[in-house]
Amino acid sequence: MDTEDFVFEGNGQKMTATRTAPADGSRPALLALHGLGETSSRHRIRYLLEELEPTGLGWLSFDFSGNGDSTGLLRESTLRGRLAETRAAAAHLDRDRAPVLIGTSMGAHLAAALTPQLRPRALVFFCPAAYPASAADSPFDGSSLARPGNYPDSPAYAGLAEFDGDLLIIGAAEDQVVARTVVEGYLDSAERARSTEVLWLEGYDHFVHRRLPDEPADRERVVRTIRRVLSASISIPSPRQATDPAIDPQRG
Repeated sequence: MDTEDFVFEGNGQKMTATRTAPADGSRPALLALHGLGETSSRHRIRYLLEELEPTGLGWLSFDFSGNGDSTGLLRESTLRGRLAETRAAAAHLDRDRAPVLIGTSMGAHLAAALTPQLRPRALVFFCPAAYPASAADSPFDGSSLARPGNYPDSPAYAGLAEFDGDLLIIGAAEDQVVARTVVEGYLDSAERARSTEVLWLEGYDHFVHRRLPDEPADRERVVRTIRRVLSASISIPSPRQATDPAIDPQRG
C-alpha cells in the first residue's frame, strides 16, 4: 500500500496525519486514535497498523491537536475538542464501508462515544479509558481532567449501547492507569454487540505500545487476534454521506 502524510483541519487546528490506500485506490476504512500524554502521537501504533495491511482496509492515523506534528497546545485541549477532531478525521475515510476504529486509552473513549455517528463494524481498544460526562470541557492542564474510571454516565458507555459490531479489548494485567472495572464497564455497555472479547497481556502496564513492538510472541498473538476479529466482522453498509453533519469537518 502507498503511504502518505497529509494535513487536515478540524476544531480550528491543523492535524497531521498518515494514511494508506487499499490496492483498489479507495480511501482507508480503519482509523486509529492515540491516547493522552505529551509524547503520544500517530507513530506509536504504526508498527501494528502495518501488520494489519493484509486485511486490505487501509488505515489512517493522526496527531490530535497539541500532540506530535499537529498545531495547538495540549494543556488547552479537551475531550469535546478531540471528539470534533476525530469527526474531522473520519471524514477522510471510505464512505462506502463501515469503518474499523482502533483506540488506545483516551482514544478508546473517543471512539466509543462516537460509535452512534460513525457506525463502525468493529472496535479494537487497548487499555480503554472512560471519563464522566462532566469532563467534556476540562482542559488537559494536568489537574482539571478527571482520572479514568468506571463512570456510569460516561459518554463512552452511552455510545457503546448502540454498537452492533464486534468489540475486542486488549487489556494490560498490570495497568496502573485504567482499572479492570473500566473494562467491565465497556463490556456491560456493549450488550448489543455481535461479539465481545478481551485479551489480557500479563506483565504489561498501561503503556502497551511502548513494549509490545519488542515482544515478538505477544505481538503476534495480538495481531493474529485482531485479524481474526476483523475478518469475521459483519460488513455494515455505511449510511454516511459527504453532507452528514455528524462527520462534516467544517462543523468541528
